[in-house]
Amino acid sequence: MASSVNSSVTSQTPSLPSYGSYLQPHNHPPQHQAPHGNRQGPVGHPHHLTHPTQHPPHPPYTPQTYPHSTHLPAHLSHLHYNGVGGGYRSQQFPVIMTDDLVSGTQHDGRMSPVRRFFVLLCTFDILFTSLLWIIAILVTGRDLTRELEQQVMEYTIHSSMFDTVVAAAGRFLICLTFYGLLDMSHWLPITVTTTSTVAFLIAKVFEYQWQTGEPITYDVMLVLLSFILAWGEVWFFDFRLIPLERKAKEIWGAQPQRGQSGERDNEITPLLAPSQGGMLQRYIEGSTLYEGSVGNFYSPFESPDNSDDEDEDVEESGVRIPKRFRRKKDHPITSQEREYIKTGEEMLVAAWRILNSPDWKLEKQLDNGDRVQVKQVKGKKVFRLTGYVNISPRQLLEELFYKIEQAPTWNPNLVDCRTIQPIDEHTDISYQVCAEAGGGVVSTRDFVNLRHWAVVEGAYVSAGGSITHPAMPPQHKKVRGENGPGCFAMRPVEGDPELCLFQWLLDTDLKGWIPQSVIDKALSGAQFDYITHIRTRVGSVADTEVQCDKL
Repeated sequence: MASSVNSSVTSQTPSLPSYGSYLQPHNHPPQHQAPHGNRQGPVGHPHHLTHPTQHPPHPPYTPQTYPHSTHLPAHLSHLHYNGVGGGYRSQQFPVIMTDDLVSGTQHDGRMSPVRRFFVLLCTFDILFTSLLWIIAILVTGRDLTRELEQQVMEYTIHSSMFDTVVAAAGRFLICLTFYGLLDMSHWLPITVTTTSTVAFLIAKVFEYQWQTGEPITYDVMLVLLSFILAWGEVWFFDFRLIPLERKAKEIWGAQPQRGQSGERDNEITPLLAPSQGGMLQRYIEGSTLYEGSVGNFYSPFESPDNSDDEDEDVEESGVRIPKRFRRKKDHPITSQEREYIKTGEEMLVAAWRILNSPDWKLEKQLDNGDRVQVKQVKGKKVFRLTGYVNISPRQLLEELFYKIEQAPTWNPNLVDCRTIQPIDEHTDISYQVCAEAGGGVVSTRDFVNLRHWAVVEGAYVSAGGSITHPAMPPQHKKVRGENGPGCFAMRPVEGDPELCLFQWLLDTDLKGWIPQSVIDKALSGAQFDYITHIRTRVGSVADTEVQCDKL
């Protein structure tokens, strides 16, 4: 079953799979399964399981303290880090240029398209207001020259609409100077123009002598359109110009973009200049894998035919490692990546120790044998789910760790799952977004997790926890949750290679306004939901493979 269970709660410190579970009671019907030994009975301590012959038992872990350990974890000797293949080529990465990215990007030293549109909007403001003022004079039937002289040379706020043209000219000059010529992005100039215009128009409405019997329609239009245009400019500035340019700078870097040095772009011009320090460059350099997800900002070139790099997945500890998680041979691990790997190993030690510790109390058990247990760890309640899944431990690890992007297709409680920085064959950094619940009452939560897997005592263990990462700062309208050290543990079952004992250690804090006590009461139901989604996914993939075999 090459693709059975997709990575569900993306990270291996699973965050909360379901917010809706906090708002509704859980009624879980019994899961009927074909008998497999004693799978329906109480599950013994995981250390007593028989290990497959290809994975001899490993000595127990030496307990260590997370995260203050200063030495490499004792389980390092149990990991199988083979020097899997990779390429020696140096390639450019074509950027996926969206409309928003193009609009916010400066090119050849010129202003960005979105800023240029803003300046054109301000130009339209002055031209349209002036034209409408002239039309308002002409429809009165009076002499144009005489009327212009009275409204301009003999101006009073009570009888002239020339001040609306002056206000439009002031907005145009200020915006052109600060946002066109000086290339500023500060909100103060647009705030001054909008505030001054609104204050003036309010005074104008009360001071102007609206003549009875006169065609005042155009005068009214002048006042209303001046108000609308002023607010339209500030809206466009705040909701389009600034966000698009800021996002472009995050990707490309704050330095001038390619071609800004005056050199003509050609086929050998690098996509990223050496002086740039944007997100794209940081993670092309930081993620030195053959093929990797770099925040979805580039798509890798395909390898040429008959290339040595065209080997498909490589097996390590029996696990098929996708090519995109394989490092290039000529790209050593950076110091930052070593820190990530060390932290991931420490998280795995801590999670494994908690998972196998005694004194767990039964929280809830279903008729099919699935059960959730709880215990207090450092003043927090953590949860342990235990149940059987009809898939080998190795295949389940492959799906949960290497196929995280597919999780939203089979787990309805997830909106987005992605790898934002692959580090090595055993470690990555992932991002997960959970759906809102209660019609928006419970807002969207997101998580950034460091994940690391290893084979421990014959079990496949994928662990992790929350970290901060510059590629994914806190997002607007999303509450950033936190996961403590947790893990998925997939243990073999004696006599049935296509069955595994699945355990999930969950330690999560959703933040926001929801009390932790309310969350704790719902987490057991959330874990039962999750293993149900896994079984559904396994069943659908198995059916698909059977149909493919028939063809």
